[in-house]
Amino acid sequence: MKFESPIVFFDLETTGLSISDDRIIEFCAIKLIEDKTEKLYYRLNNNGVDISPDATEKHGITVDDLVNEPIFADVAIEILAFIDGCDLAGYNVLGFDLPLLTEEFYRAGIPFNHRKHRVFDGLAIIKHFEPRNLESVYKKYTGKILENAHSAEADVLATIEVIKAQLQLYDIPSFDELEQITSQRNEIVDLAGKFKLKNGEITVNFGKHFGKNVKDVYKSDPGYFEWLQGANGFTSETKIITGKILTKLKSNI
Repeated sequence: MKFESPIVFFDLETTGLSISDDRIIEFCAIKLIEDKTEKLYYRLNNNGVDISPDATEKHGITVDDLVNEPIFADVAIEILAFIDGCDLAGYNVLGFDLPLLTEEFYRAGIPFNHRKHRVFDGLAIIKHFEPRNLESVYKKYTGKILENAHSAEADVLATIEVIKAQLQLYDIPSFDELEQITSQRNEIVDLAGKFKLKNGEITVNFGKHFGKNVKDVYKSDPGYFEWLQGANGFTSETKIITGKILTKLKSNI
């Protein structure tokens, strides 16, 4: 395929996973021109924000590594110039990297318009060509067409075959390991995912207080949890857990 514009493939390493609160500490981009000429841009950034232990465990970067590095605002114009007039690409860039990069530009006083760039996301490509609905997954793992799809019994029987095939294909030795692979309950507080655990502390996982510790939310917006308990659109479990969080917060005053 002929390149219509240079494509900048980029990836970020960050202080954590919150788009609103976490910061870029490593930026790497490679520009492809006509699918052959490569130009590299690489920069570490020190934005004065603590790096979560989970993040350091993944990328190995510590606060000490960044002591002499510039803040993002000091290199924002360089990065903007590097990607100017280019398409953008990466893996899960639409879900994380591009939103956080855009946020950093705004913090630096640069109103970055990502819609001026075409964006190609490797994860989105996988989802498009390898759909995750049961019919597609059933065919992938068994080689058969799922008859009577969306009848409850047919779907249950198909799921049995799929998981049996996955256990064998991926050589999963025990159901304890299977649960570790498939369960996200260690990270979430309620099944709706409105509250999440971050470094052992409960944080809000949606809305205007996204990514904030519930203790900090209670200090700055004490009526928030009463509002949530009475608002429409939240599950009964979420509201019950909100009540427990509120009771604990009040008892710690």
